[in-house]
Amino acid sequence: MQAHTMAEAEGVWPVVERLAGQASARRVDLLVLPEATYPAYWLGSRAEFDAANLPDTETILKRFGEIARGGGFWLVVGLVERADGQLYNSAAVLDRSGRVTGMARKSFLWDCDNRWFTPARELSVFDTEFGRMGVLICADGRAPEITATLAARGAAFVVMPTAWVNAARGSGRIENPQAEYLIRARAQEFAVPFACANKSGSEGRAMEYVGQSQIVGAGGDVTAIAPIEGEHLVLGEVTPRRATPATLTEAQRTILGGEPQAIAMQKEIKIQIGEGVANDALAEQVKRAGGRCAVLAAGELRSFVAARCAALSGAQLLIVNGGDGDELFPRARAMENRVFIVVTDSAGMAMVVEPTGRVLWNRNRGDRVGGAGFTLNLGLADDKRVTRETDIWEQRRVASYAY
Repeated sequence: MQAHTMAEAEGVWPVVERLAGQASARRVDLLVLPEATYPAYWLGSRAEFDAANLPDTETILKRFGEIARGGGFWLVVGLVERADGQLYNSAAVLDRSGRVTGMARKSFLWDCDNRWFTPARELSVFDTEFGRMGVLICADGRAPEITATLAARGAAFVVMPTAWVNAARGSGRIENPQAEYLIRARAQEFAVPFACANKSGSEGRAMEYVGQSQIVGAGGDVTAIAPIEGEHLVLGEVTPRRATPATLTEAQRTILGGEPQAIAMQKEIKIQIGEGVANDALAEQVKRAGGRCAVLAAGELRSFVAARCAALSGAQLLIVNGGDGDELFPRARAMENRVFIVVTDSAGMAMVVEPTGRVLWNRNRGDRVGGAGFTLNLGLADDKRVTRETDIWEQRRVASYAY
């Protein structure tokens, strides 16, 4: 869906009605629209939002209800919700009759969200005619505990109204970890299908979006995806199936239910690694440099639990023993925890992933290592900010999680 600014909010309705007409003509059962479809994602400030004199939430929901009823489909759509004097980044769930059956609110507040939105107090799974439906909103996908909670509560499929922004804005590149790999990792980890609706284009100078609305099967395969630019209705079929909940030991449950270990941030802890490095030697080098690491088996990356517990306990580097060269889970675990990951095998180092989720080196794709190897500054992993206003630990809301 093409993005609109808040000043262009009334222009949203013709776009929604056009997409709804296309969906109805294709006999769609469920239509998912992006995060903050109305009025916009970028509000500028609470004062600017209030001064815009937009319709109240009840009026907006009534209009979306008319669209759902007219199309004969279920509708999940993002909007700015006003309730109890607060603003919420919400998603309305409406059935075929246009009745609002639930409201989901965003928990993980991304960057500017923190300036005007209040976070959710609970996470949302709804009963539908298709089975239990979990709802995530954009950056909720970055916290593995949120999808794990939906899985534990019986979600058989997950929908995600989103506004994936271009993390490489101004560089001439298009980058967003959720669109690229994270949603595939979530779907595969919890064996549950996803349907994600994103915006394309930009909201003035404030936001640039990456498009790529997508439907992902329970095996992590992308079955349908939109281009980066333009307005597109992405069609696909999913088979609802109860998600596979995470498995935790009591010790892990305690760590996940607590606060991150308090550690003084270290700006520089440099280690040098080469292609033939062994696990024990690498761990010893980290220790001598004053760094912190944990050693995991490759299979442990398929669940978020072990890596999350290690990161919450202060690890800056995860040394992963074994692996087949696949980048999906090493990238997901590095990015969601803001840690370095080094995958090793019997021949030595096999892959290096930075805290951003970028693969620095992968032997299986033919990457070469210089004579000096790599210098990693482990101190970067102590900074848990993805943006100036988004600290991943501060966005954890453990009271709302269940496993």
